[in-house]
This record gives sequence, C-alpha cells and structure tokens, in this order.
Amino acid sequence: MQSYDVAEWGQPLQKRLRDTPQPGPDEVLVRLTHCGVCHSDVHIREGWFDLGGGNKLKLSERGTQLPLTLGHEPIGIVQAVGAKVTGIAPGRHVLVNPWIGCGQCWACNSDRDNLCNNMRAMGVGIQGAFATHLLVPHSRYLVDAEGLDPARAAVLACSGVTAYSAVQKFGTLGADDWVAVLGCGGVGLMALSVLAAMGHQRVIACDIDDAKLQAAAAVGAAATVNLKTTPGPTELLKISGIGLAHMVDFVGAPATTQLALPALRKGGQMVVVGLFGGALPVPLPALAMREVSLRGSAVGNTTQIRELVQLVRDGKLKLPAVQVRPLAEAEAALRDLEAGRIIGRVVLDTAEAAV
Repeated sequence: MQSYDVAEWGQPLQKRLRDTPQPGPDEVLVRLTHCGVCHSDVHIREGWFDLGGGNKLKLSERGTQLPLTLGHEPIGIVQAVGAKVTGIAPGRHVLVNPWIGCGQCWACNSDRDNLCNNMRAMGVGIQGAFATHLLVPHSRYLVDAEGLDPARAAVLACSGVTAYSAVQKFGTLGADDWVAVLGCGGVGLMALSVLAAMGHQRVIACDIDDAKLQAAAAVGAAATVNLKTTPGPTELLKISGIGLAHMVDFVGAPATTQLALPALRKGGQMVVVGLFGGALPVPLPALAMREVSLRGSAVGNTTQIRELVQLVRDGKLKLPAVQVRPLAEAEAALRDLEAGRIIGRVVLDTAEAAV
C-alpha cells in the first residue's frame, strides 16, 4: 500500500510504501477511494496546537508516534473483513467514522467515542487515510455509502459531522432567531448547508475573505459580514436587532471568540469548534449577568454521520462541490490550506494511486 506520512514534525509529508495490512478478527480493511483534507491536518503535521500564553499541546507528549499517516475523512470499498465481523461484506461502499474510542468507557458505550478520554483518532493518534488502504478497528465505525458521490461524501466524516454536531447544540431554533457562522472554510460552509437543510434562514456568515463570503451567500447565508473591514459586533447587532441567539466559531481564535459577549443577546450561546489556538480572557460577571453560554464541540459520532447520510439521500442536505486532487498532491493541498488559498474543501483521490 501507499501513503503520505509525517516522518518529522513540521516537515513535508513523505511518500511511503509498505505491506497492505490484513484485518484481525474484529477489523475491516477498506480500499480507499477518497479522503478529504482538513485544516486540522496542518496542525497535526506541525505536531502541536496553540493553547495560548505560550503553551502548546504537543502530540508527541500525547502518545502519537511517527511516522504518522494523516487524513480523517475516509471513504472507500470494503476489501476484507476479520473472522468475527458480521453485517458487512467485501465490495460495500462505506464512509469511515475516524473518531475511534477505546470501546469500553461510558462515552464509547453511549456511541460518543468522540468524547473518549483515550480516543485514537485516525490521522491523529493512529494511521489515517492519506493512503490507498485503511485498517478500521471495528465495523461499528462504518457507515453505508452506497449510491453516494464518494468525492463529495468523504467530507461527511469530519467537516460534515463536525458542523452537524455543533449546530445540534443550538437546540430548537425559533424562526426569528439569528445565527452567526464564524469562518467560512470547508466546515463553515458545511454548517451553512446543514442550517439550510433544517430550513433555518436567518444566518449570518462571517469571514475576512470576500471570496469565502461569496461562497457562503451561494449556499444560503442571508447576510455576510467581513470581520476585517467591518466592526463585527456593530454590524451583527445591526442585522439581528437585539443580538444573536447563537454563534458557532469555526476559527477558534481570540479575535473571533471575543465576539460572543458584545454580539449575543441575553441567554445566547457561542459554540467553539475551531482549533486556530490561543486563550480567551472573559469578564466572568458578564457571563452570569447576561446568562451567556460558551461551550465547545468536538467532531461527532457514528450515529450523526448516519443521520447526515440520510439527509443527503432525502435530498435535504446538498453536499458542497469539492476540489479533487491526486493523492500525490497531499502536501501541496496542506500548503494551500495553510496559506488560505482554498475555497471549500479539497478531497484526495486515493483510488488512482492504488492501481
């Protein structure tokens, strides 16, 4: 099999050839056809996340070993199954939930592997999908993908489920509730598509790139705000009137998260998803007096991916267009993402490399 790996933190990905693994009793071997490229892959290649105040979360200190194959938006065809695997056979098209838990804790037992303290995420803690083949620890992480466009459906494994899980944290939306989506990259655009699938119309897209804001308007944003050229809180309050019911931050930087207090209405909620990094100084009395909530949202679970697939099959969720590139361009795709040159999502075609 062929893969593109981090051989040294912070350095370009390296092509690697090795034996294709054989599945153990509970495992499934998937011959990949596509894998999406996520901005998190940029951080993972560097080997750390910014916690603010000069503090870093280093993957090497969390047990991640090199070489590491990146990639956590996998889709492909089942090639082989272990002796104990039932309900899935070779030849089936499947999406893979990459957020692998320990399988034994409260989170895993309630289908919330993404909250497992010992999560072994593909492309983060264990080998990922910038490759021709992927060994999946258990069939419960597979989602039927028959009939879907694999290049466009691949993004459901991270971009899709991350956006869906974050939006679900809003609870029931009133028709008059204004919602802001901060950051209109691949995940932000997916959140706009999810909100459109829910029938919610009062959505404001925010970014610092006019091209991304144009893309946001094309997928359903009722209004757009350039946070670089416009005073963000003033414009958000002008559009929403009394303030926003919810904000979802797909950037995760101090500059975006600090919009919560001035732009949310009383009782409003900010959901933070992005991992750009930094720390947030918050005036604590204001949280209590205005009953504003700040909460995080970490990817999603297998059930939510299945729900997304059903929304696609029902014609309610429109999958975004993607840029398809060959697997050999994995490193170039990361550089383009890092430089902000990508509108939407890049998906790697891994099938061609397997020939």
